[in-house]
Amino acid sequence: MRLFWIGFLLWFLLALAFPITILVRLPKRTKPIRWVQNCLPFSVFMLSAFPTAMGIFCVVFFSGEQVNVFAVDTYGPSWIFYGSIAALILLLSLGCIIALNDFTSHPIGPYILRGRKAGTAFRLEKELRDGAKSKSTSPEIEEKCKKYKRLVRLGSMRAILKQGNTVALAYLTISFSGTLAAVFVFWYVAVLVLSNHPLPLKTSNKLLMVFILLITWLPMRVYMDWYQNYFHSDHWLRQSHAFWLAIVVSVAALFFIVFLTQPDALVLFCTAVNTSFLAFVGLTGKFKPEWLSAVGDFFQSLPFIYFAAVYTIFLFMTAIIGLRVLRI
Repeated sequence: MRLFWIGFLLWFLLALAFPITILVRLPKRTKPIRWVQNCLPFSVFMLSAFPTAMGIFCVVFFSGEQVNVFAVDTYGPSWIFYGSIAALILLLSLGCIIALNDFTSHPIGPYILRGRKAGTAFRLEKELRDGAKSKSTSPEIEEKCKKYKRLVRLGSMRAILKQGNTVALAYLTISFSGTLAAVFVFWYVAVLVLSNHPLPLKTSNKLLMVFILLITWLPMRVYMDWYQNYFHSDHWLRQSHAFWLAIVVSVAALFFIVFLTQPDALVLFCTAVNTSFLAFVGLTGKFKPEWLSAVGDFFQSLPFIYFAAVYTIFLFMTAIIGLRVLRI
């Protein structure tokens, strides 16, 4: 239990930076508590599911009974070991870039600003939210939307340092550390698949629980994006590229978890998934072709870094499973 509490408290205390800076830094007239209440990935998730998942993972990783993922013998040929370490470095690098891009590529909220721009952004936010509730539209409101989005989007590190406040720093710190931790868990599970090392049932169950806890981030991220963007953008979900990338990572991690828990059922599982996907695409093309057009528009507008991340994850997943199958 000591390992669990160390892992839990480490991430819990780090995540406390977000609500504390929100409550301390923002003026009372802006009702700062609502940002704690509505930014669920940084409040509820990072203060409950994520530290619990990391605590369980610490027990698995440091128990001394499992695979040593940094030992050459775990992989067999040394080139697989070096390839795995290179993959970890690549995945961590992509995670850093995507965490930064997720912050800089779209509007966040007035709570990340300091100085006069913060006051202007809070005033515009209130006017736009009130206008969205009354469903009023006008050229003036459209101009206010454009101005608001320019204000609350810090599109570069220079803009972050110049205009961001301590909440922005806490936001980025938690986002970077959480992303890197999740990437490492993903890589660790992949190495367990590759090692062909039999795992006790209790270990598999712990890793499955880590996976279940981590994917609770998805609905919370959808809600946060809706709250921050619905009153100034009709395409807020389509523009949440990190959310869609997280779904891809979750699917890949699910394949690894299935391989660890039920290796004999993997082929059947893959066949069922592929058949279901093809059937869905076929039926969608027949009855709702506009949905496929929307998917096509989404992919063609996807920033290259996210395309590179999706390709890397797919390559990593297929290579790991392929090597594991050859070693059975």
